[in-house]
Amino acid sequence: MNIKITYNWLLEYLDTDATPDQVREYLSLCGPSIENVERMGDDHVFDIEVISNRIDYASVLGIAQESVAILPMFGKKAKFKTNLLKAYNFEKYYLTHDRGIDNKKLNIVIKDESLCQRFTAVVIENVKIAPSPKFISERLIACGIKSINNVVDISNYLMLALGQPVHTFDYDQIKGSTMIMRESKKGEKIFTLDEKEVTLPGGDIVMEDGSGRLIDLCGIMGGLNSAITEKTKNVVLFVQTYDKVKIRKTTMTTGVRTIAATFFEKGLDAERVEPTLVYGVELLEKYAQGKVGSKLYDIYPNPSKKKLLVMDYGLFEKKIGVKIPEKIINSILTNLGFAVTVAPNKGLTLREGQTLQITVPSWRANDIDIPEDIIE
Repeated sequence: MNIKITYNWLLEYLDTDATPDQVREYLSLCGPSIENVERMGDDHVFDIEVISNRIDYASVLGIAQESVAILPMFGKKAKFKTNLLKAYNFEKYYLTHDRGIDNKKLNIVIKDESLCQRFTAVVIENVKIAPSPKFISERLIACGIKSINNVVDISNYLMLALGQPVHTFDYDQIKGSTMIMRESKKGEKIFTLDEKEVTLPGGDIVMEDGSGRLIDLCGIMGGLNSAITEKTKNVVLFVQTYDKVKIRKTTMTTGVRTIAATFFEKGLDAERVEPTLVYGVELLEKYAQGKVGSKLYDIYPNPSKKKLLVMDYGLFEKKIGVKIPEKIINSILTNLGFAVTVAPNKGLTLREGQTLQITVPSWRANDIDIPEDIIE
């Protein structure tokens, strides 16, 4: 899997003096492999290889996070200007939005909570469908994504910015304002956004509305019957995480491959759903002139638990064969988003006795399980 992002977009989140070529060289040496840098007008486009267990860096934010840790090792400045994970959350959302808003209701049913670890949605009413702002359309096109209209483009923009796919529905095309997530039955059919009829093998994650119509092949492609059109007035902004095994199985059996599916089949961070939804609301209000028309729906029955690893500094030297100063170890881990606490063990030398308690950030929970993963 490869993604593209632009240098100027990266600079919105990252304060650095590294040139595009230096970003490519230094990150490729220590982290994400940037296969190519292409100049495009006054910007540069990075073509980045994403390995299967590191979907966390498949976004502008993810590359910014890696840059904060890697570039200083080569003498280049690199600090966050804006960290979207911290800047956008439900607490901020409710500072500017009334909890009591419920003009447009949704009846949401999830038949099996194992299908979807986290489900969030909100209705944005009275949107004005129009071409996207120039900066959004140009960035999407540079990254290989067609510009369609402001609402659809914002959903794709969010995916590239945060690494979390997003879908938007025409609220008024959802019969009974009802969304039922369930497994498909063998032989069920859905007309997808690319105007193709897909026959489902059964066991796929789908969404049906109040009339029993399938309106979404979840995590892969939306239904044509609920698509955003030039006549759309009210939009459902829809951000979820899904069972990655089911998404992978459906893409293989149906042959329907999308960018969203390549993200979901690798397993996404349920904690990233929240900032993606809140940032999405801001963009839709600003660039589609919409207003929040419903309460915020957040169904999260089994929240992710923080993962804690305990190890000592001596293990780094033992495994790598090189003595790395504790200060550098702490700095790298902290810059990557890990929380590090140091506690001395009595009766041991300082170096051997320094116990590290490392809290793994939610976006690294899928690839960090043991101390050796930290060292690697």
